[in-house]
Amino acid sequence: MNSLPTRPDLPQPLRRSLSESVADTIAEAISTRALAPGARLVETTLVEKLGVSRVPVREALKVLHAQGIISGGGHRGYRVTAFDPQVTQQVMEVRLSLESYLLRDAIINWRNGTEKLDALEPAIERMRASAAAGSIRNSLVADLEFHRAIRKAANNAIVGTLWDTISRHVLIVFNYERFRDGNLEAIPRQHEELRDWIVSEIAKPETSMTAIEQALEDHMLLIARKTEQALSLTR
Repeated sequence: MNSLPTRPDLPQPLRRSLSESVADTIAEAISTRALAPGARLVETTLVEKLGVSRVPVREALKVLHAQGIISGGGHRGYRVTAFDPQVTQQVMEVRLSLESYLLRDAIINWRNGTEKLDALEPAIERMRASAAAGSIRNSLVADLEFHRAIRKAANNAIVGTLWDTISRHVLIVFNYERFRDGNLEAIPRQHEELRDWIVSEIAKPETSMTAIEQALEDHMLLIARKTEQALSLTR
């Protein structure tokens, strides 16, 4: 009788989770400019600062490189990629498209009771706490968590996976002045407005994709439009 293998053939989930967590940590550091565009990422330094082994750090760097968040590799090492306006715009366009489908499906699930709308509240509470503490980093993370709650409520595996792929890009773009409100107290209010719009739509028999796309565009590009208006007034 053949004995069972001493080690599983498939990767262990915990190990993969650690590398993804490291990748998230590095992305957060980039989003808050703790790691500036062009900064060199030294594997040994990351191992020391994060308190993990080389393997998850190496795997995380490979993932971030594949996603275009860092560049280089090999003997040259990695550096933080500078997102130019064109790339930033592309990220926002893809995000708007994906989140429109996710919000559509989430509204259907909230409407029929298979998902709970109050899943959005913890993120809003964290935005309020972040504003009170003056923490830009925590505000950015809470903002992303709000939209991740919509992603989860949608139960759309395909679109959700695509959203996960760009979620780190979105976190980084959040910190660009064009897309971020300097008043942290305004951020929870903006998400409360989107939540209230969702509540009003749940009460209706159906919601059109046009209405969803418009609501999300207004929410995501509100700060960009205000910035453009302010710049036009100073010209």
